[in-house]
Amino acid sequence: MKVKYLFRINAFRFWLIMLITLLAKAATAASQYMEKPTFNYLNKGELDKTILFFVLSAVLALVGMLLSTFSIVSYNRQIQECFHFLRNKITQNFFNKNNQSVSEMENILSNNFDMLDKNYAQPIYEIIYNTFALLFSIGIILTVNWTFLVIIAVLTIINLLLPKIFEKKLSEANEKISFQNNKLLKTIDHWLGGLAELQRYGVFGYLANKMSQADQELEDSNVYETKIESISYFISGIGNGAAQIIISVWSGILFFQNKISLGSAMMISSFAFTIFNTVWVYAQAITQFKGIKKVNEQMLNLEQEVAVDKNKSDNDWQELQISNLKMKYPDGEEILYPDMKIKQGEKVLLSGDSGTGKSTLFKLILGQLKPIGGEIKFINQAGQKIQPDLEKIGYLAQDAKLFPASIADNITMFNQKLSNKLEKVIEKVQFNQDIASFTNGIETQVDLDADNLSGGQKQKVILARSTIHNSNFILMDEATSAIDSVATEKILQNILNSDATVIMIAHNFNNKMRSMFDREIHLKGREEE
Repeated sequence: MKVKYLFRINAFRFWLIMLITLLAKAATAASQYMEKPTFNYLNKGELDKTILFFVLSAVLALVGMLLSTFSIVSYNRQIQECFHFLRNKITQNFFNKNNQSVSEMENILSNNFDMLDKNYAQPIYEIIYNTFALLFSIGIILTVNWTFLVIIAVLTIINLLLPKIFEKKLSEANEKISFQNNKLLKTIDHWLGGLAELQRYGVFGYLANKMSQADQELEDSNVYETKIESISYFISGIGNGAAQIIISVWSGILFFQNKISLGSAMMISSFAFTIFNTVWVYAQAITQFKGIKKVNEQMLNLEQEVAVDKNKSDNDWQELQISNLKMKYPDGEEILYPDMKIKQGEKVLLSGDSGTGKSTLFKLILGQLKPIGGEIKFINQAGQKIQPDLEKIGYLAQDAKLFPASIADNITMFNQKLSNKLEKVIEKVQFNQDIASFTNGIETQVDLDADNLSGGQKQKVILARSTIHNSNFILMDEATSAIDSVATEKILQNILNSDATVIMIAHNFNNKMRSMFDREIHLKGREEE
């Protein structure tokens, strides 16, 4: 996040906030200045004038508070609009790059923004707000006695240096909070995602233990961050208090030397509080900025637009070549793939026992995983290696991903221009009878909470989605596993009769279904080799 974002998101409001903040601090400074005549008249025994200036001081203080409140509310609205703008940019980055897990994205879009609010956006306002107060305070004090400038300068430098002791530790603490929050979100995703299975086998104790462990680690990180922050505040507070005492003592000395009046001495003490409170705000803001530096750098990287390669094409390749391909998951067995060549338009059945890397191969082709060795190449008609647009590949995963929208929108993916093709497509994937059974037909809303579609119906939605978008290269991972064999056979006839390149993973096909493919590639485990 950059300061300029807070200004640019609504420039008129920003300058209005600055003006109102200036007026607020002017009113507050004037209120403090009224202490001078108030105490001077009190010292002279002129009660009526004392009360007059006291009331005037109170009114100015009230005006300053009201203006400050309006300024703070307006600034927070500015922050939220700025964060909305940045969330959109970062979401677009996720959309284009797709290299973060859901839990990582949740952490960035929630926890990291909370940290930016607390440790970046809010301190910026505090700096601006207190800078106005500082300028008014120093200007008024200098009209009383020049020696205060020297003392204030020395004490200010000391107070600004004190928090540097904890900059590194606070930065580490904030990084740890972000890491542990991300870890907690992953734990929620991994364990509560299989809540039905955990309930079936009655293992709440193990679930509770895993959740408690991740929660405790985050809690410990927050407590540690609070501890470091509190110690930093405490030391800064000591320096701040000592500076105010020194200024007050010096003003008392000048008073007893008859160099300043009682009213001036009391006023200076009040302004000294304002000055060193501002210095304390500066010191803490510097610590907060440095403490969140790495988190902010991560956010700044995610705000950058991702260049889209317009030279990519999903039609130019003629052959997919896989050679010497190796893949290994952390703490997992190494997977070695046989060399293979698949021509455009071929229909290939990919088979093999569990653990032979069939689904992993699809993710390698899609670029979602990186191999530890070997190569996947797309070759054009001239025999040259090219880079197709992998996002245009139709990927039908085992876990069908649907959205809380109508069945029609889930098929067209919100492209209304494809609506006229819906009827023909749902018939191709044997979905027409299911649609007829729904009260609202194709406009039936997919309810992710109530899970109102069966496994087979979900797969038909995904099959229809791929068909209506005319994917020229389709990877199907057990895409019909929940559909009965009669319907599966008809679906295969429609899909395999197209010009698209199809690679399909399946383990329960009969001989007739297998014969529909041009060939079968069987992946072997180590024990079969």
